[in-house]
Amino acid sequence: MCVVSVIGNFPMQDFCLPCHAHSIGCEPTGRYNAAMPEIMTQPERAALFPVIREFHYLNNAWRGPISAPAAEAAKDYIDGLATRGVTAWDDWEAAFESAHTELAHFIGADRDEVQLLANATDAFTRVSLGFDWQPGDEVVAPANDYPGVLRPLLALERHGVIVRLVPARDDGSVSVAELIAAITPATRLLCASLVDFRTGFMLDAAALAKACRARKVAFALDCVQAVGALRLDLHALGCDFATVAARKYLNSLDALGGLYVRRDSLGLLRPHSAGTYSVREPFNFNQLRQEWAEGARRFMIGAPSMAQVYSLRAAMALQQQVGRDTIQTRVHELANLVEALAPSVGAKALRAAWPAANRSQIVTLVRPSRPFGPDTLEAMKRARVAASVRHGALRVSPHWYNSEPDVAALMSVLR
Repeated sequence: MCVVSVIGNFPMQDFCLPCHAHSIGCEPTGRYNAAMPEIMTQPERAALFPVIREFHYLNNAWRGPISAPAAEAAKDYIDGLATRGVTAWDDWEAAFESAHTELAHFIGADRDEVQLLANATDAFTRVSLGFDWQPGDEVVAPANDYPGVLRPLLALERHGVIVRLVPARDDGSVSVAELIAAITPATRLLCASLVDFRTGFMLDAAALAKACRARKVAFALDCVQAVGALRLDLHALGCDFATVAARKYLNSLDALGGLYVRRDSLGLLRPHSAGTYSVREPFNFNQLRQEWAEGARRFMIGAPSMAQVYSLRAAMALQQQVGRDTIQTRVHELANLVEALAPSVGAKALRAAWPAANRSQIVTLVRPSRPFGPDTLEAMKRARVAASVRHGALRVSPHWYNSEPDVAALMSVLR
């Protein structure tokens, strides 16, 4: 499958994407195929992701490097702002609307169910503050989930809300059965991440959504560590609300996130505040009191970050052209490789204990005999290898532009 295109003013080089969806190692089984086909040559990768000219970059779960097309698109917007000012308004408005349509398609939603906001935590507060909370109401979440999910929930305690946190298992996994068991008649909301940021454990979100719906409990799913690496279909998963971010596996600019509100769940939330854009006629300045805007747009308050919007559109276009299935296959191949080579450096992957369906592209390594620490981080810096060292564990988060030499460089540092 050959791709030739132009995104913005950035000409993508011709590169061939081999069709290898059925090759050994493409599924998250933990088995590695030494004949892993390459998606692109190194020069082609470096043209699209300049970061790899200097680094073996395996830290996408912390911050994905912006792709060249996404960077160029942001510059195009800034140049237009400098040379045209507000005369470019019609172009901005069209781009903003297109970005929502494209994001909705990207995550398996409809346009009216999606709204771009400042970041994923900003999007999540539209959920946590959107309920008419009463003292004694309860929320449930995994105890090891991302602070951007847990802190807004804990802040609800000032309203008398009880927050039930379900501990993770010893292997870092999150039990759907235990989350469901924590639901009581007072539970109104259950929140969890599709892919855990600490361990890479991938939740059976569809099963959890089904159980919540049967119990009339709303379900919010944080998809920040999945979108851009794994194919998302929020309609199929069945969650009521979801959040995404542009700055990790979408390889776009910071300060942009997305909120998904399932159409038949819109009535569960009330915007916690109103602004220029949250009403039906935002530019009817003479009518201050108005009805809420249709769909998820009612959760928008102020002017959007348009450089980020332009960047996101280019980032999504690049992924669509590479192929979403190709990307998902590739990240699983690289994760399998990291897991397979871990014993050679005296480490083990937490994911080795999990069923295949719960393994994502993030691999967390532990080494009880010699925990990873500041010395590991310093050695990686010297070798120009990027990964995360936290609390004695090493989190490795490859993406589709990575290659086997990136993993080999990491393992060389760890020996």
